[in-house]
Amino acid sequence: MVRKLASCLLFGGLLGLFALHVYLFRGFIVDDAFITFRYVRQVVEGNGFVYNLGERVEGYSNFLWLVLLVPFARLGLDLTLSAKGLGVFFSLLSLFLTWRIARQVEGPALAPLFLALSAPFAAWAVVGLETPLFTFLLLYSGYLFLQEEIKGRGCLSGLFFGLLSLTRPEGLLFPVLALIFRIRHLHRTKTGPDRRDLVRILIFGAIVIPYQFWRLTYYGQLLPNTIYAKSLGLHPRAFLEGVFYLYQSVTSVGGFFFLGLPVFLALFVSPSLSTIYWSISLGTYAAFIVLGGGDWMPMQRFAVHVLPPLVLLIQAGLSRLDALWHFRGRRVLLVLLIAGQCGYLLGSSLEQRFVKGIGAGPLVPQDSPVVTYLRQHVQSGDTIALTDAGFIAYRLPLDIRIVDMVGLTDAHIAQRPVQLPGGLWGRGDAFGKWDVDYVLAQQPRFIQVNIIGETPEGKWLTNFTGTTLLVNDPRFRQMYRPVAGISGLFVRTR
Repeated sequence: MVRKLASCLLFGGLLGLFALHVYLFRGFIVDDAFITFRYVRQVVEGNGFVYNLGERVEGYSNFLWLVLLVPFARLGLDLTLSAKGLGVFFSLLSLFLTWRIARQVEGPALAPLFLALSAPFAAWAVVGLETPLFTFLLLYSGYLFLQEEIKGRGCLSGLFFGLLSLTRPEGLLFPVLALIFRIRHLHRTKTGPDRRDLVRILIFGAIVIPYQFWRLTYYGQLLPNTIYAKSLGLHPRAFLEGVFYLYQSVTSVGGFFFLGLPVFLALFVSPSLSTIYWSISLGTYAAFIVLGGGDWMPMQRFAVHVLPPLVLLIQAGLSRLDALWHFRGRRVLLVLLIAGQCGYLLGSSLEQRFVKGIGAGPLVPQDSPVVTYLRQHVQSGDTIALTDAGFIAYRLPLDIRIVDMVGLTDAHIAQRPVQLPGGLWGRGDAFGKWDVDYVLAQQPRFIQVNIIGETPEGKWLTNFTGTTLLVNDPRFRQMYRPVAGISGLFVRTR
């Protein structure tokens, strides 16, 4: 009884830490979340899974998350608050599952403490995107698979691997890794597959195959448009940005020493089945991040996806370190190491919130002058070209056609060849996809860009090479004029 009470009190303390963290970052949101919200609105209005009426472009990469938000929209609830609340719910599930797993492995249950203190984990709980759902499904599907391997029965992991694959495209990596892991085990034990292997695959296929068939018939391609828009191919810059992103991810959750030594010990000193599985999964995902070029969004969302198994590996490694050290005072040294890590995580949180200002905005974003003006002046059937195709488009009527100049929701721009005039270390090229001729040919009534300056010669500067070329094109100068008092918004005059 006393032990259960102490356990409840400890978990309550973790919930308190997580709640404080969530409160700190409660205003954090990214523009891409509103792209998903616009798709949700279209679905609710009966227009299908489209961004623009009549244009079947898969400008999202989070199908299951989108579907989960539809009931909230049908009930008339605010999508921003609904997505934030749903994100906190799945983050709590991840925290609870990490707590459960941590109590089953060796050493003090440090993993949930590190998770609750992690700024990226708390921040991405309230951002409005699918990150918390993907994080939970990745952890739970892997946990179920390992339990099935240990106990020699069960096939429920097939269901959750399927849901994981519907949440984000790279979710398919993990059932494939589990299958390879299983085949390796059968080969080593010189046994054949049993009934549960077939059932697991059938459950997974019953979820993923119909979805892929629907995607192919509905959108005409097997991958989301966002992947084509963001892909730099085999360009060296993708690799460099991926390596840098991985470095940022590691430093955001403790640094190379704290992560590297415990994980190394967990993997190479009497590794358990779960340690091997999660190490392979994390290593494969790290390779995916590097090859994919990382991510532009702040607070390392890709790191959040694998943060629960990572902190579990760290806990196992610290336990091995305690067992290997044989000198007086080793426990004091370990306590200092753990306290240092907790201080590092807290310091990182304070820096992100109070120095960089992440999450300092309102819980629900307010209309900017651009949005207010457009809502007052757009007409049914207008075409508008946007750099920020999320919040602005979400707040406009659904029959307004949006040209996403970055290409996430535009099939033409997404398929353009990569252009990186900034070179290997350049900035401002976004995903290297744009087409000035195409944008002007759409004859948008309004064009929104992010003006960041002007040269002495009168040349406008923007934060994106594609829009800098656009607003300085002679044809643009002839056809468009700035809207008075609203930076970055232009209206067609001819």
